[in-house]
Amino acid sequence: MDTQTNPAHDDGTLAFLNIPQDENNKHFNCHETTQQKLINLSFFVLDFIDGVKTKFGAERFLVKIKHPDNSPDKAGQVEKFFTNSTEIKYVLREIKKRNAFPRKVTMRASGTRYYFE
Repeated sequence: MDTQTNPAHDDGTLAFLNIPQDENNKHFNCHETTQQKLINLSFFVLDFIDGVKTKFGAERFLVKIKHPDNSPDKAGQVEKFFTNSTEIKYVLREIKKRNAFPRKVTMRASGTRYYFE
C-alpha cells in the first residue's frame, strides 16, 4: 500500500499518533528574553505556564511569544519571558478561558508595571 496517497495509514511515527501536549509537564524550548526588551513591541502570545518558581520568587508565569513575520529585527522568531505582572497574568488567564491563543498584543510599561495592550 502506498503511504503517500493514504494519510490514514499508520507510518509508525510518533507524529502519526497526534498525541496532545501534557498540560502538566509543559516546557518551551526557545530563546529567553526579558519584558524590558519587549516594551513597545507587538507580538503574538502563543501560550504560557503558570506557577513557575524562579530565583526571584514563586508563582511566576513563563510566556511563549512569536514576533510577527514582518518584524524588522526578529521576523517570526519564537521567544519566552518570565513575568510576575498581575495585569499580564490576568489577561493570559482570560485568553486561556476563551481558548483564544494566539493573540496579538503590545508590551507596555509604566515605571516597573508591565501590561499588554
